[in-house]
Amino acid sequence: MKIPWPLFLAWKQLFPTQRKVSFFSLLAVVGVALGLNVMIVVVAFMKGFQHKFKEDIIDAQGHARAIPLSRSKDWSKLQKELLSRSEILAVSPYLQGPLLVQKQDYQSVPLSIGIDLSSGPSVLPLDEFLKNGQQRMDAHDAVDVTPVPLSQNLQDDSVFISQYVANRLGVRPGAILRTGQSKSLTDPNLGVRVYAMDYQVPSAEWKLKYLGEGEWILRSIGLNFEEKLRPEGSILDAGPGTPVFEVMSDGMQPEIGAESIYQTFRSSTIEVFSPSMIQRAQANEMIPPKEVRIGGIFEVPWQGFHAESMIGSFRLLEDVRSVNGLCDGMFIKFSPEISTDEEKLHALCEELELPRSVNWAFVPWFVENAWFFDLLKFEEYLMILIMVPIGLVAAFAIAIALMTSVLRKIREIGLLVAMGGARVSVGSIFCLQGFLIGLLGAILGCGLALLFIHYRDAIMSFIVVRIAGDEGKTGVAQFYDFYSLSVPYPWESSESASTFLTFALFSILVSTLAGLIPAWRASRMNPADALRNE
Repeated sequence: MKIPWPLFLAWKQLFPTQRKVSFFSLLAVVGVALGLNVMIVVVAFMKGFQHKFKEDIIDAQGHARAIPLSRSKDWSKLQKELLSRSEILAVSPYLQGPLLVQKQDYQSVPLSIGIDLSSGPSVLPLDEFLKNGQQRMDAHDAVDVTPVPLSQNLQDDSVFISQYVANRLGVRPGAILRTGQSKSLTDPNLGVRVYAMDYQVPSAEWKLKYLGEGEWILRSIGLNFEEKLRPEGSILDAGPGTPVFEVMSDGMQPEIGAESIYQTFRSSTIEVFSPSMIQRAQANEMIPPKEVRIGGIFEVPWQGFHAESMIGSFRLLEDVRSVNGLCDGMFIKFSPEISTDEEKLHALCEELELPRSVNWAFVPWFVENAWFFDLLKFEEYLMILIMVPIGLVAAFAIAIALMTSVLRKIREIGLLVAMGGARVSVGSIFCLQGFLIGLLGAILGCGLALLFIHYRDAIMSFIVVRIAGDEGKTGVAQFYDFYSLSVPYPWESSESASTFLTFALFSILVSTLAGLIPAWRASRMNPADALRNE
């Protein structure tokens, strides 16, 4: 294929044959690439934060909430109606409000939520929250083998609290340490592990020993407890108030006499007071506080959920607040077909609300948190506004360099015109130089942006540690968790591909326009004057 001579000359002026690298061309391309890299990375991170906050809000609030406009006791009927629709996967009624919790001389007033789990799984991923809040104990010659608490273990006399409340009160859930184990049980194919431990397990030492022929014995000398067990499936369960174990062997048997020793620590208790209980106490009524045990510690990634919070059963909140038959709202989870499309979700919420608009309001997550995402969008546009001048600075630098090139090549330009070259073709040489610089810079800039996205965890960790130190790293990650930040590659998301393509085209366009003034000047030169130029 024959290359047009203006394009050929433009390339040869940028990358002469006699030199491997042109210093001017290298600086221009790198300048465009760095500017493009900054613009793409900043916007990609802003969109990543928006996506992360969206997922966190949905985890903490569901896809929508049904909020009663007047207190009534017919919410169970509405719950059944909602669950009968194919678009709705789960509905979790809740009670919420501040409660005073106390442990000796320490107090906290967390936002308390009572969730009704009787109708099925919770809309909120409570098990994931509990897993995030799990903390291991450090012990000499012992290993913390405490299993992650499960939402199904939530009872009317137990609660889950946030890490902030736990630290404030100095309490923790039950724990179990493995203090000794036979060598044969260290084999993952022959050993046992703690499967579950409810909040009723007392502080004690336990010995689990294999007797042979699939039979085990669980002892606690301090509690005068002893019971022989056979696995049900693979589970060894001696009943309430005892640890539950899982046999890891698959058709194989450990050595007879193989033994594991454990030390359990009972969960802390706290006292709960409601505003109504305090008012009645002020009226000289003897109202004892509600005593509950800590069933687990949770951590919710969405900071708007309140760092100071507590989750209990629906009946617990009814009892403490003395509100029977009422609810403060319902968390709703929709099918992926509806939840992934904001327009469909909003339309369905309006459809659900229309016949019940007097008593109920159905609020999607993005409507309830519209102010927050408007703020994030404003920050994104502000960052774009700040980043665009970076590209313009590169364009001015290219324009100045190309103008200097025109002044240095006046005689060559006059010679090209004298040889019959059209003024437009001669001028386009410098415009094409700007285009080539922009094109190469866009390719290199996109590559740098992909490298930054791929190694973002290591890069951000390096920066944060240098600025905030190792101690400040945890605090920064609390609000800007780069490790869980989702920044998709262009081939994984159309939105990401649009960001890359938009800024790449912007860089090419700006670089091409930067060559217009030198091209215009070159095309206006008189060939006779240009040839006489010294």
